[in-house]
Amino acid sequence: MDLNTTVVYVENENMSHRSQFEVLFHEYASQLSAEIKNTIVSQLFTLPYFHGFMCFVDNKPAGFAVCFESFSSYRAKKVLNIHDFMVSEDSRGQGVGKVLLQGIEQYCCDNDYVKMTLEVDDANVAAKKLYSSCGYEDYQVALKGQLHWQKYLL
Repeated sequence: MDLNTTVVYVENENMSHRSQFEVLFHEYASQLSAEIKNTIVSQLFTLPYFHGFMCFVDNKPAGFAVCFESFSSYRAKKVLNIHDFMVSEDSRGQGVGKVLLQGIEQYCCDNDYVKMTLEVDDANVAAKKLYSSCGYEDYQVALKGQLHWQKYLL
């Protein structure tokens, strides 16, 4: 089945983008066990390092990604981290996730990013299959001896 898909970079000033992004984000948040504040989208749109992407199928929002820009001091280039990634339930299994990832990758190639990163829950088999099919691999496999640590401050 051929889909009429488009990936767009979310423009912070575009109210249509903002409202469509908010609808997708609320669908995503409803599936999480953590409580998400209703103001999160407004907060995201104020962050200078926030990059949002949406995928449309037949002009309907079908998926989104919340991304944050950082910098690799080793490579002296920008890095884009996909922090949240979601395909709407009614669009799953149709290749929308792959199209969205490819659109984000194209943006990164066009804007001189050195790499893209993401996190995935080990139990999310479908997501791991998608990411692997798009060339992503576990850091700990790719960089033996590299551990990724964190400390929550709140």
